[in-house]
Amino acid sequence: MNCELALERMLDVDLEELEDRGGSELVIHIQGCGRCHAVAAELLAGHEMLAAEIQPADVDRGVERVLPAVRRAAIQRVRRRRLIRFALPATAAAVLALLVTRDPVPSMPLVDPSAQLAGQPTVRLAPNTNALVLETNNPKITVVWFY
Repeated sequence: MNCELALERMLDVDLEELEDRGGSELVIHIQGCGRCHAVAAELLAGHEMLAAEIQPADVDRGVERVLPAVRRAAIQRVRRRRLIRFALPATAAAVLALLVTRDPVPSMPLVDPSAQLAGQPTVRLAPNTNALVLETNNPKITVVWFY
């Protein structure tokens, strides 16, 4: 086994195998090669330092701190689903009810087109069209309103 292959296998192998003094091809190479032995020792030292920093008691306390937040998030998701399931259709029904019961044409005072008041424009309906003709006192001004 060469050093390049040994370095690749050291990254993939379980660290307990590096500590093992057994007869695997990797362990035999590490025992015979100074460079690979130094790399394996550095990997084991880093693993020990990491294990010393992370203690199982801290992990258990971390889980106890996280679980209430996870439960709260789950409850909020359920509430959001209920809101979407019930409130959204209820809102849509209310809007539909408002649209159905609403007066479609705004209330406008009805003006008799034949009535002419003094000082007021004359209103005539144009025959067979959707237009009103408003004649003012000024003969140069005529308003045509299409509806």
